Amino acid sequence: MASQEQKIINVKDDKGAASDGVLHYTSYNPADRLGRAAIALVACLIAAGVTLFIPIAHFFLVPAFLIAGPVLFFLRYKQTDAKGNVDSRCPRCHESVVIELEATDKLPKWSFCPKCDCSLELSEK
Repeated sequence: MASQEQKIINVKDDKGAASDGVLHYTSYNPADRLGRAAIALVACLIAAGVTLFIPIAHFFLVPAFLIAGPVLFFLRYKQTDAKGNVDSRCPRCHESVVIELEATDKLPKWSFCPKCDCSLELSEK
């Protein structure tokens, strides 16, 4: 079962001031990873089957879905965790902020403060 986890990270602005933040992420075990990957593969195969009956588009849609299926299977199976967001206090404006991350983001990562628009570096502690 996928588990919601948290860890403390550093949040630094471009002037060097720093504060701590909490990274929220989802960690997947091997069974979850296999299930997510299989769903992506089956969805691509179903899409290829449905687009088989579209007269002209089936010449490029069916091969595209047949190629995308194994690629998505591999990428989903390889992903061990999915980043969520970072709760922190901005080192410059001292406001409480929530920074949304993409699921595949890697740390260190540069972002910005949603309150004062200063540059922030999110990095491992």
